[in-house]
Amino acid sequence: MNWRNCYRYTFIGLCWTLTLTAQPTQTLTGRVMGYLSNRIGDYDGLQLRTATGKARLHFPPHTAALVLKQATVGQAVQVVAVNRPPLPKPPGSSADSQALPEPAYELVSLRNQTKKTSVRIADVPPPPPTRGKLVETEGPLTGQLHDDAGRLVALLTNRFVVELKPHQGESIQELLVGVSRLGITGYERTEPGFVNKTGRTLLHPTALTINGQTFAL
Repeated sequence: MNWRNCYRYTFIGLCWTLTLTAQPTQTLTGRVMGYLSNRIGDYDGLQLRTATGKARLHFPPHTAALVLKQATVGQAVQVVAVNRPPLPKPPGSSADSQALPEPAYELVSLRNQTKKTSVRIADVPPPPPTRGKLVETEGPLTGQLHDDAGRLVALLTNRFVVELKPHQGESIQELLVGVSRLGITGYERTEPGFVNKTGRTLLHPTALTINGQTFAL
């Protein structure tokens, strides 16, 4: 497992808790329209239709499994949330790309109106850092994920989302032209709670084999 990412998730979790406790809360009711994801496809928010319009509720990626379990698309929920501060604009993105069509919030808690069950984000701490399971695999290269600026951030195989650091994506982009299969050595994410929209497991690569040639990462 990428230790930098482990500590990043822990730091995000602590900042999330401090942010939620420092602001006044709001209560919203409505139906879940769909779920939002970050640049590598991990669910980190939901879209809610309320009586006055739409709203986006963001949550830490490690809480996704519990949030999705509480409310599938179409179900009625009541949420407690705080206002989400404007996010910094990613390098290379236009001003319009960051404009949101609906209000954005940080999710504090969610209650399923039908099941009468609930989840509090503060009760779901970030998982402890782990190195993960070492994997050596080969499979078809089925797709790529790019960020808002068009940079390659992950590769998709039939089993994994292979996360790439910015400099890695830039260096191997041209090597992938016409490639149909990929060999990978890396650490599989084993921390609980994350859900990727692709249905695949996240893999932090240490080496890629492309057209028979191995590249250390």
